[in-house]
Amino acid sequence: MVKSSYEYIDLDVLKESTFDDVSIIKEIMELFLELIDEYLDVLTLQFPNKNWYLLFQATHKIKPNISMFGIFKLESIILQLESNFKNKQNLETTGPIVTECLTLFKEVKREILIELKSIKE
Repeated sequence: MVKSSYEYIDLDVLKESTFDDVSIIKEIMELFLELIDEYLDVLTLQFPNKNWYLLFQATHKIKPNISMFGIFKLESIILQLESNFKNKQNLETTGPIVTECLTLFKEVKREILIELKSIKE
């Protein structure tokens, strides 16, 4: 198996779970891109407003995709954010984690868009 050329995503699990069906992979990637945009919006808008419940829901919703797309750099961050938002704990130190999460998701999105473009051609 060829090792992923991406720094942030590893599509092996996605390819394996879809039996390498390109049309399904494309659809899942497109849906995940929409979910990323929604998540980034929630983080950006709701973190300053301290809406912990909405932040917890959004983080919980995106969590399964982290494993499917092999985003290992985000696994512990998402778990930490989910726990902090759910339990309303460590919130004074959560800002830098949110910032890192936003940065990583932008890179993930960039790599998925590159992969989608390569699939279409």
